Amino acid sequence: MRLFLSISVIILINVVLIAQDSVKITYYNLLDFPAAQQDRIDTLKKVLDFVNPDIFVVNELTSFNGAALIKNNALNTNGVNRFSSAVFYDGPDTDNMLFYDHDKFTLYSQQQIVTTLRDISEYVLYYNEADLATTNDTIFLYLYSLHLKAGSETSNVNWRDQDAVILKNFLVNNNRNSRLIVGGDFNFYNHTESGCQEILYGQGLQLKDPINRMGNWHTNVGYKNYHTQSTRAGTVGYAGGAHGGMDDRFDFIFVSEDILSGNDGVMYVENTYVAEGQDGNHYNQSINNGTNTAVSADIANALYYMSDHLPVSMTIMLGGTVGYNVSNTDNIKIIYQDQNKVLELKNLSTHGIISVFDMSGSCLKQFKIKGQNSSTLDLSNLDSGMYIAHLVLENNSISYKFVIH
Repeated sequence: MRLFLSISVIILINVVLIAQDSVKITYYNLLDFPAAQQDRIDTLKKVLDFVNPDIFVVNELTSFNGAALIKNNALNTNGVNRFSSAVFYDGPDTDNMLFYDHDKFTLYSQQQIVTTLRDISEYVLYYNEADLATTNDTIFLYLYSLHLKAGSETSNVNWRDQDAVILKNFLVNNNRNSRLIVGGDFNFYNHTESGCQEILYGQGLQLKDPINRMGNWHTNVGYKNYHTQSTRAGTVGYAGGAHGGMDDRFDFIFVSEDILSGNDGVMYVENTYVAEGQDGNHYNQSINNGTNTAVSADIANALYYMSDHLPVSMTIMLGGTVGYNVSNTDNIKIIYQDQNKVLELKNLSTHGIISVFDMSGSCLKQFKIKGQNSSTLDLSNLDSGMYIAHLVLENNSISYKFVIH
């Protein structure tokens, strides 16, 4: 056993040395910013300090000045200077913008996709790999920002469908079929709506909901954990916007299938897709009504005053071999539960040892496994970051990569 463990650790350290990075992506409808209540920039800063995205994509931006305010007064503050922005295009109606950590990414290209209402924006980023100068090889991400027509009337449903078709035709005609991240305010009331079906399956190119929560979201308490609008129950909200409380899932991040499997250098990190501030306890209520168990009262108030939408976020892994999210060998499962900060082991039948390593290869924790069917290991004292758990049994070894937030 001792020799086997030492050999496994050497193998593990070799895996760790493959360069990888975790990236948090957030989409947010900013509610006519800055045309309505420019003084919300301090409120947005509170939200962004809490969310801490690496890539930040917005809808309902109304001016170049608004983009400059976000970059200079909400992102690059208090000694932070790592955020750049794309070029602002003043199209019909409100506009989109992308902000990104230029230490991690470079903006390769961008373009506007003209639709029947608001432009869809394409932003192509490439990852600043450590060896990029010598290999000239890296990972490209294709991000899209949409804000489809609001309203439940048949004409509005058809409008959303037309613009969804325009997007999917663009993707297919331009050979965009992998590493796709398509987000924004879609205004879909249910997944059977023609526009949503087009986003998911149209033109032979499938996009996926990372949390697989398709359904009839509108005024359906069964989806209370996933609703993104409205943050306000009252008839009048700061800077305007819709009211009625949390009862719609309008905001999404869809991804191409390869991001869920991790077979093209990019992988969605399980259980990281979230509507920021949504605790599931505010159905048809304001997001700051009483206690919010997902965020502090200060952040709940900031979400309430900033917009009638919640931001949606997810984390991806970039670089190397990223398919470590799920480990299932001989029915043995290792699952990290970020909410409780525990590592759960299931279906064990033999004795063994599990070690937790950071990305430098240092062993931070080690536990003996006594062969019981399931075990739970406390990792609450570990800092945020990426780790590898390595389980060594009498006749097997398993590596499992996970992220602590």
